[in-house]
Amino acid sequence: MWTLEKCINQALEQNIDLKIQQNLEQKAVYDRRQSQWDMVPSLNGWGNSNFDFRRSTNQNNDISSGTTYNVGYGVSSSMNLFAGFTSWNTIAANRYNEMACGEETKLASNTLKIAIINLFSKVIYQQALVKVAKEKLDVSLAESKRIAATIETGQMEPVAQSEINATVSGNKLALSQAENEYQLLKLRLAQLIELPENTNFTISSLEIEAQIPDENMQTLDSVYAAACQNYPSVLKKEYELDYYRKQLHISRGKMAPSIKLSGSYSSGFYSTDTLANGKQTPVEAQFNNYLNPSVGVSLSIPILNGRYYNFQEKKSRIDLENAMYNLENQKKLIRREIENALQQLEAFNIEYQHASDNLKFAKLSFETYREKYRLGLINTTDFMNAQNQLSLAQSEVLRAHYSWFVQLETIKLYEGRR
Repeated sequence: MWTLEKCINQALEQNIDLKIQQNLEQKAVYDRRQSQWDMVPSLNGWGNSNFDFRRSTNQNNDISSGTTYNVGYGVSSSMNLFAGFTSWNTIAANRYNEMACGEETKLASNTLKIAIINLFSKVIYQQALVKVAKEKLDVSLAESKRIAATIETGQMEPVAQSEINATVSGNKLALSQAENEYQLLKLRLAQLIELPENTNFTISSLEIEAQIPDENMQTLDSVYAAACQNYPSVLKKEYELDYYRKQLHISRGKMAPSIKLSGSYSSGFYSTDTLANGKQTPVEAQFNNYLNPSVGVSLSIPILNGRYYNFQEKKSRIDLENAMYNLENQKKLIRREIENALQQLEAFNIEYQHASDNLKFAKLSFETYREKYRLGLINTTDFMNAQNQLSLAQSEVLRAHYSWFVQLETIKLYEGRR
């Protein structure tokens, strides 16, 4: 049996769009780690080689002929001592971007959950309507058999059979339409949760039926406060605001002078380097002879490009201001959505209570009309109207119940309880 929770878990594991968003979140993690590694001093090994085929100069600046070669090799390193704290602010900005991407993933999950809850409830609702249609058909079939037996005994005219047969035919059509709609909704749900083909897909309604609508004790302020602390769309905008704050600090930092420390450790080997006896100088000796450690400090002060960074700072201020507006707008939107959800939750609860009372009277009324019909006190049209009134009362109870459940689950998502 497929419960709502099982359907949600299946969708979270298989949904392609969600997997794409999870990959984007992982990229944000790598961006943050990469910016941290940028703080580590760089260290590079290098080497080069040159060949001369005719003329070359030895260590004594004497010109010699023939093929000669030389090799240079070493390691170099550099590190930013100061750059307006741009590296630290970049790490912080990437951390907030990572958290914003994480909330975007949660938001995608919540959007998927809401879609599944809505469609799952529709499937259960339609499943219940099929049951109502079957009961309606069974009642009309029973009356059809009773009327046929009554006609045989001569107590009723044959025309009564035609009337009840029309009712049976109409109920069969209604049942067929309800079953077709149920199969279509179930197919859409199976597609939404990426259900493998040929999987036995039997829906369980126990989870919804176990929750009976009752009076809501939650307030707008309490749900809204919980949403501001937990709901991904709000947290995402807050992290984006922090991200743009750091971007503004980065823009300011680029206007400051930067100091960079660099160093190298290199040597070389020359085929023209020979000893007094004409033999080539050994590698070890040449390594020491040409060894060249070095350390340097460089200072960079923005002058003409300082105006460029000034415009960048102004654009960062605009981004920060827009991020503030986006957060404020998102909070207003969430508050309105919660207010609507709470209003509908209470409305569906009231509708359910009234629909339940109406169903009790509709059942009593139908039994009365059914008895009158059997006694011949009313015609088939009156009986059909009573039957339709009972079916409508049953469907209204179901509609209010399942609509209330959808709003309840939506509020749970806002509060971070699902």
